[in-house]
Amino acid sequence: MNILYKYCDQDGIKIIESLQLKLPYVSEVNDPLECLPIFYCPDDKSAIEARYIAALKHKGKSLPTRYKEALNGLYQKGEIQKELEESALRVQKKLNQKSCLLSISKTASNTVMWAHYSRKHKGIVIGIDFDKVFYEIEKLICGLKLNQVKYSEQRPKINILTDFEIPPEAFFRTILTKSSEWKYEREFRALFHIETLEKLQKEGFVSLKDFNGKKTWFLQLNPESIREIIFGLYTEEGLKLSIRKLIERTELQHVKLYQAEESETYTINLIDLKNL
Repeated sequence: MNILYKYCDQDGIKIIESLQLKLPYVSEVNDPLECLPIFYCPDDKSAIEARYIAALKHKGKSLPTRYKEALNGLYQKGEIQKELEESALRVQKKLNQKSCLLSISKTASNTVMWAHYSRKHKGIVIGIDFDKVFYEIEKLICGLKLNQVKYSEQRPKINILTDFEIPPEAFFRTILTKSSEWKYEREFRALFHIETLEKLQKEGFVSLKDFNGKKTWFLQLNPESIREIIFGLYTEEGLKLSIRKLIERTELQHVKLYQAEESETYTINLIDLKNL
């Protein structure tokens, strides 16, 4: 069993009702510097020329007359290096707009996350067993799994002449790196490329729906994967009652309920409601 936690506002009840989890696009992450690495072009004239020729061939274009002289002039001015760096950044941003993230936390008791993502402790946290979510998916998409985020003081640096030869690998490393200021989140992530999403859609593991006026992907959850629901310090009684009624459904009667309570420190305790 691999239970990880999703912090939700009051609308978190919709996840339990629909058994679907929103997969936001990478471009929608909170930190504007996140998922955007530093691209740099080393001072390697022969490698730059090879990249230039390969790019033309990829586009089906012939080498222009006296291209070496023109290329040398751009190289001396640093213009072609700059263009390669800007081109790599454009590719990254396009990937960010087409790929989706599943973001989840290792902890259910972080007061800062309750404040930020659960409407100042008025929402809920849902504990989900992702072994049950990914069991069938992994048979279809080899290597798709939750990975622990690495926290760093530095943004990832990508050598566009070597590391960016195969964009998915460099892209994946970038997605799994965040500023150390976010370390408290103890985040795990799974990355869904558009090709993966389309393949999973055919098998019913994900769906594409209108959400707030935008086409949005949702991951289907097995009812058995919902293991825990935690009420916040200030979750309203009406929401608690609605959730209690939901988990009376046969497929959700195994779900455990917890209540967040104050402690003598700046952390919160989670009280098992069935043991009261």
